[in-house]
Amino acid sequence: MIRCVIRTCLPLAFIASTFLPSTSAAAIERISVASGGGQANDQSRYAAISGDGRYVTFISDATNLVAGDTNAMQDVFLRDRQLGTTTRISNKSGGSQSDGPSYPAEISGDGSRIVFASHGQLLPNAGYQNCYLFERSTSTLSILDTLANGAPATTCDSVSIDYRGTRVALVSRDGLVSGDTAGIDVYVRDLATGAKRRISLAPAGVPANGSNSDARISADGSHVLFASVATNLVAGDSNGEPDLFLASSDNSTAVTRVNVGPGGVQASAPGGTDYLAALNANGSLLAFSSKAQSLPDWTEFAEATLYLRIPSADQTFALSIPDDNLPREGWSYEPDFDYSGRYLVFASTDVQFAGAEPGIYVLDLVQGLIALVSVNGNSANVHRPRLSADGTGIVWFSLSTSQVPGDTNGTWDVFYADNPVYDDTLFADGFDG
Repeated sequence: MIRCVIRTCLPLAFIASTFLPSTSAAAIERISVASGGGQANDQSRYAAISGDGRYVTFISDATNLVAGDTNAMQDVFLRDRQLGTTTRISNKSGGSQSDGPSYPAEISGDGSRIVFASHGQLLPNAGYQNCYLFERSTSTLSILDTLANGAPATTCDSVSIDYRGTRVALVSRDGLVSGDTAGIDVYVRDLATGAKRRISLAPAGVPANGSNSDARISADGSHVLFASVATNLVAGDSNGEPDLFLASSDNSTAVTRVNVGPGGVQASAPGGTDYLAALNANGSLLAFSSKAQSLPDWTEFAEATLYLRIPSADQTFALSIPDDNLPREGWSYEPDFDYSGRYLVFASTDVQFAGAEPGIYVLDLVQGLIALVSVNGNSANVHRPRLSADGTGIVWFSLSTSQVPGDTNGTWDVFYADNPVYDDTLFADGFDG
């Protein structure tokens, strides 16, 4: 079994894990529906989930999720699972619909703040593509990627927000701080003060010598995980491959490389580390997917292996491990943690798990349990699962037509399921972030 001997989940050894039976079909709920429950008439993808699982954001090309959707654009929507309502978020400041496509959103723990990028001119002074903050309590928009003089920048993407909604990380092609003349960088913005800080920096504050992307802030706002083709962020970066890096939000510690083996062994080329990596609330646990032969437990049959990295212990474990004496196969990728790091979800095409099938899986790293979440078969085309911060709920998107009854739209939908291995007995006081 996967064994984790202490509550904070610093494992000593990982071998095959205990597989739990599939959950019932009734556990799955389709999210990408209109307020009346009608299914979307076009694709819906890339979900994010609030801390307790009540709110889910997603993007959709559908025109029938809300009334008056005639812009023929990909929009950001919010589903309130408690009230059963679906609303469109990516509107202009005056409430009219966007004149350009919008991109995957992230949501704060309480669901009050939503961040996303959009080509639409959602504010009168908007640039080519800005990152926006939507305040649900006041239905107001603001631009996050502003220059040092306060004017909107031109191109921003990959924006994420911490659990308390106090800090965001984003990627910009423009220099957002004074003296910044470098290329595509990662920034952290404090939403209370508006202060911005560039964090994709080499030692001594030297700019990265390559572009950076896919920023993801930790739930407590202390760290940011990002991808980069730069070779000067850490010493000895000679693999000629894009890598994953972890930076502190206040630049108090040096940037470290994440997709490495024990001793800092770098991912070999040709490697292909997936950019969609994950970190727990304080960045003490990280998960990533790679096919680099230099990383632990590489096997020729696995297209991509899922790894857990514990920087403080300099340990890197292969997580996507099937039953004893069976080789790993296919892809295991797109991980996400809950706030604590006890639970980890990922997508997998590896059918070597006992009784398994391609789909979304969840691991309990404390109890050593694994379960299939996207039950009911026909779940191979599944992507980007996300866990609620409290660990109770999971969302993903899928092309499957059998996840829920009556799915006849023939396109991608967003789904929700309760975490089948969730156990609150170790958290008697409840989750408080």
